[in-house]
Amino acid sequence: MKRFLLLLPLLLIGGLYLNWQLTTASHDRDWRDDYSRLPQVTERDGRFRVEDIRNWNYGMDGTIARQEWITRDIDPDTLEQAYFLLEPFGAVDAIAHTMLAFSFADGTAYVASIEARREKGEAYSAAKAAMLPIFEYMFVWTTERDMYGNSEFYAGDQLYLYPLAIPLAQQKAVMTAMLEETAEIAETPRWYNTLFSNCTNVLARTVNKLDAGAVPFDIAWFLPGYSDEFLYDEGFLAQADSFEAAHQMAHISPLIRELYRIMDPADFSRALRAARGGI
Repeated sequence: MKRFLLLLPLLLIGGLYLNWQLTTASHDRDWRDDYSRLPQVTERDGRFRVEDIRNWNYGMDGTIARQEWITRDIDPDTLEQAYFLLEPFGAVDAIAHTMLAFSFADGTAYVASIEARREKGEAYSAAKAAMLPIFEYMFVWTTERDMYGNSEFYAGDQLYLYPLAIPLAQQKAVMTAMLEETAEIAETPRWYNTLFSNCTNVLARTVNKLDAGAVPFDIAWFLPGYSDEFLYDEGFLAQADSFEAAHQMAHISPLIRELYRIMDPADFSRALRAARGGI
């Protein structure tokens, strides 16, 4: 009996591991509307065409007023600035969602977000997703107006936008890596895992493919709510007198509500940057 009790944890771990290995991820499910389209990325001569960028419109009461999907051509050479986005939610500081945003010379700006892809009627569970293969993950690409309106009105979360402080050439390489990962996901579905394949550590691993160890391992890989302070301390985010000052300057939620009446997504992004002095 004692020997069995000692073996029980190993048997449970082994069973979970086999479950992950033997269960096949799929793109073919009855997806929720906001996850129904998997972005398609094609590259030609260093430029990228991205199909099914989400550009939804949200009512200030949290309703979805319009569902629109757009196709855009993205030239990395026209990138002006990349940003790290933090969206805290819940009462625990450690819990948050992380994203990247990219603004271009023509005023357009897009957000790349790694998310657990959910089916219709399916609720997200961080605990279950840490143990069981129940969600695939996908790269969601949206206009800034869509994602920021989603955070402000649909989800009711606060949003923090930090400019990356790394050289522009590296920012372009990061964006290109995100686009290439998006194309790979479209070809090969992958499981989401709260601990090992979440919104933050997938981003970190993607960057580390460009330069091994560029983003050091940290508890923030598992607890995304601490990721902005970690990146600030590592020098990845624009510096201020203190992290607290940078955090305050990064808070854009009041501006989202103020500027959301601007319907054109490029005009919205231009107005957001103008209101923050270029951020």
